[in-house]
Amino acid sequence: MKFKLKKTAKKQTEQRFVDNARKKQRKAAKRRRLTPFLIVVSVFLFAAAVYLCLTMLFNVDRVIIKGNTLYDELELIETSGIEKGENLFEVDTAYAENKLYSVYNYVEEVEVKRSFPNAVTITIVEATPFSVIEEADGYTLVSAGGKVLERGLDEVPKGMLSVRGVSTVTNTEDNAKRMELMKKIIGAMQELEMEKYVFLDLTETLEITMIYDNRVKVSLGNELEIPYKLQFADSVISEKLPKTGYQFVDASVPGKIMTKEMTVSPWDSLGRVSGTGYADEDEE
Repeated sequence: MKFKLKKTAKKQTEQRFVDNARKKQRKAAKRRRLTPFLIVVSVFLFAAAVYLCLTMLFNVDRVIIKGNTLYDELELIETSGIEKGENLFEVDTAYAENKLYSVYNYVEEVEVKRSFPNAVTITIVEATPFSVIEEADGYTLVSAGGKVLERGLDEVPKGMLSVRGVSTVTNTEDNAKRMELMKKIIGAMQELEMEKYVFLDLTETLEITMIYDNRVKVSLGNELEIPYKLQFADSVISEKLPKTGYQFVDASVPGKIMTKEMTVSPWDSLGRVSGTGYADEDEE
C-alpha cells in the first residue's frame, strides 16, 4: 500500500510538471500572437503623437527678431518665409538664413532658431562698413567680412580704407585669392585697431602696399606673416615716426623695419591719382 501511494505521488508530481510546461507553452504562444498586435498599436500611437505635434502642437505664434536696427521687422519676417501658424518642425531655418543674408546687404550674419514651444528667433549681426573697393563703375562699399553693402559710390567716405586690385564682380580663382587676402588684412587691422590707413594696394600680391594718413607709405612685401608685419609697422608708425612729413616704412621682412623720409607724397610715389576722391567732412 505504501508503495502504491509513493507511486501515485510521483505520478501526480510528474503530471503537475507537464501541466506547468503546457501552461508556459500556452503563455508563450499567446505572447507571440500578441506581439504583432502590440507592435501595430505602438506604431499607431507613435504616428498619432507625431501627427498631433505636426498639426496641433508647436505652431508658430510669434517671431522674435534680435539685433536689427535698420530694417522693418514685418518685412524681415515676410522675406524669411516663416508664417504664423506654421509648425515649428516645418520651419526651414537654413532657407530663412540664406534668404535674409542674400536680400539684405547690411545683414552680415543671421541665425534662425526654433524657440519651443511656439516661437522662432531670428538673430542678426549687422554689417559695419569698413572699406571701399575701386571698380570700373565707382567705389564699392564693403564690410570687414567682404560683403558688398553699396555700389557705384562717387567718392571714398572720409577716413575709410580704399582697396585696389580686387573685384566684387570678377569670378576668377586669382581674384578670389585676392579677396581672401583682403579679408585677412582687414580682419587683422580690426583686431589691432589700426586707424588712419586710407589705401591698400593688392595689385601685386608680392608687393602689398598701404598708405597711412595720406603721408606714410608702407611696404608689406608678400602675404606671409601679414598680421605680424601689420602689427610691427603700426607700432613703429605710432611710436617712432614724426607726426608730420612724408615717410616710407619697409616692413616686407618679418621682424625688421626700415624707415626713411620721402620728398613726395605717397600717392605721387605710386604714380597714381587715387587718394583725391575723399569726401569733405562738411559735405553731406
